[in-house]
Amino acid sequence: MFPHQNKLLAICAALTLSACATQQNPAPVVSGTDTSIYTPSTTPTIDTSSTVSTSTNNPYGATPYDPNVNVPTNTSTTTPVVSDSSNMTNTMGTAPRQPYVGNYSPVDKSASVHTVTSGDTVYNISKRYGISQADLRAWNNIGEDNAIHLGQTLRVKPTSTVSTTPVTPPPATSNQVVTNASTPVVSGSTKTVSGITWQSPTNGKLIQPFGNGNNGMQIGGTRGQPVVAAADGQVVYSGSGLRGYGNLVIIQHNNTYLTAYGHNESPLLVKEGERVKRGQQIAKMGSSDSSSGVKLHFELRENGTPVNPARFVDIN
Repeated sequence: MFPHQNKLLAICAALTLSACATQQNPAPVVSGTDTSIYTPSTTPTIDTSSTVSTSTNNPYGATPYDPNVNVPTNTSTTTPVVSDSSNMTNTMGTAPRQPYVGNYSPVDKSASVHTVTSGDTVYNISKRYGISQADLRAWNNIGEDNAIHLGQTLRVKPTSTVSTTPVTPPPATSNQVVTNASTPVVSGSTKTVSGITWQSPTNGKLIQPFGNGNNGMQIGGTRGQPVVAAADGQVVYSGSGLRGYGNLVIIQHNNTYLTAYGHNESPLLVKEGERVKRGQQIAKMGSSDSSSGVKLHFELRENGTPVNPARFVDIN
């Protein structure tokens, strides 16, 4: 290589280093008397063999930034973060909410109004009356949040079909839970279906089976004989406000199943909100609102739909 070419390259290199020096930010000034602060004794040497500094020539002891190290990979999907509600604490100091139990009690479909009771929702009210949720919301100015409250009276028929005859709706179900320990428990043969142990609600002969327009079964017997709970549960209705059922008791066993016991003598032996045991007497057989004599109308509903009780209990 010619001498003048070597000289030209040296000048270019010097200009390049000078330009880099003018763009470099000045080192921070540290005030104080701490003698442990680094003080360079010689001019730092620039290592031109790499574009990234190393910790040996970094006067501040910090790890040098390297754009090619610890670069996160770009994945097409991310794993969602799921919070564990079981670890949440009740910061308000209030008692935990009781589990919701839906109300699928039978209703009088000829009624024009319905009074909201415990477990009622827009969904199960409309299902029991055979109307659409949209109609129920429209007739009662219910918002999209489907908010209703205990004791509220809802129209379940359009204005044009509302009867002028007053209808006595069932009373609102109390949230209080009580147990009648004095009521005797009647034993009987049992059957376990869907995780629940069932027994016959009374002794007697089957006089009309399920089907052909009958939502339950009719069991004949003598006036005043015991009618018992077919399984453990909570009384959600006790009264005579549903036409065609007479003195009626309805027991909710879980979110899926309920049983209804109709045509009993007055008074009924259990109250709304009371918890009962399988075999516990809840009423006496009678003939209230019945044109065919003394009998028990026994009904079993699964998610609000009547099903054959013979699947669950044995009747002679």
